[in-house]
Amino acid sequence: MTQSTPSASVSSAPTKSFERVFGESGAATSRTRCRVFAFEAYTTPSPQTPARHSSISQLAGEWEQDAEGRAALEEGRQWVADTFYGENGDTVRTLRLRKGWSQARLAEVLATSQPHVARIERGTENLTIETCRKLSRALGIDLNTLDQALKRQEAIAQAKQK
Repeated sequence: MTQSTPSASVSSAPTKSFERVFGESGAATSRTRCRVFAFEAYTTPSPQTPARHSSISQLAGEWEQDAEGRAALEEGRQWVADTFYGENGDTVRTLRLRKGWSQARLAEVLATSQPHVARIERGTENLTIETCRKLSRALGIDLNTLDQALKRQEAIAQAKQK
């Protein structure tokens, strides 16, 4: 009897079972049962987007274009740094937020990507000396302060894993 897994999409193929023999000819062989799942045709229906919907990224992007909106976002980021991350001491995240910058803005200054900045802030990225130099220039700190901030981030990341 072949079992199949029902899917949310009619276009998904059911699972298939097959047997394969492993071993060289003439040598002792073993039979292994494998179940193969075919998910490549499975699609999740997209949720309906409300009319006149804007994502947070779109709104922030629009506000960044306006001097008054940009100033408000910078002030908000500074508030977040002090209110939510103040007890952590100086980390790359708090230093960036105190400047009022988004991760995207820091990534632009560093000539890298926003996900790379996110990994730096999580303390999971092993940085090159050139990246450290760019980062210290962008944040307006010396390399010793950056080193301490990175060590603090690593400690915070390790504590969260426990």
